[in-house]
Amino acid sequence: MEWKGKVSAQVRSFKAEQAWSLLKDFGGLHRWVPSLHTCEILEGVNGQPGCVRYCAGHVNGTTTPAWSTERLLGLDPVNRSYRYEIVENNKGFGRYEAEIRVVDGLDGCDCVIEWSFAAEPVEGYDEVRFVVRVGELVAQMAERVGEALRAGV
Repeated sequence: MEWKGKVSAQVRSFKAEQAWSLLKDFGGLHRWVPSLHTCEILEGVNGQPGCVRYCAGHVNGTTTPAWSTERLLGLDPVNRSYRYEIVENNKGFGRYEAEIRVVDGLDGCDCVIEWSFAAEPVEGYDEVRFVVRVGELVAQMAERVGEALRAGV
């Protein structure tokens, strides 16, 4: 059995290209996801398929340490997206692939961050709770990206 889903969150008052300028940094995820305190490139060149990042933080606001190594599978600047997979982790993941994509909103004034995934069931979660958690992460990401853009980063 495989879980598949897509969640999204709006970044108000900014175009997709503006948000993508921040999110395309594969080694910079810790700037946009509050539960991460570290994200660094371990091997390869940041932004080049095959590079591997190490992400570390805490599980759902607890003090329980959580980490993963993740490989970039592809980066598409035209469609403002990248795909990656989890290689190793202590979070209960087996196979996990995801895509982060930034698209212009229907109103032409805002943009939307989309996070889609395909995963084996994750230890400690049911599918609905997992989708809710990924939705929370993309909402936090959109909030932080909007704050950075308003600050002129």
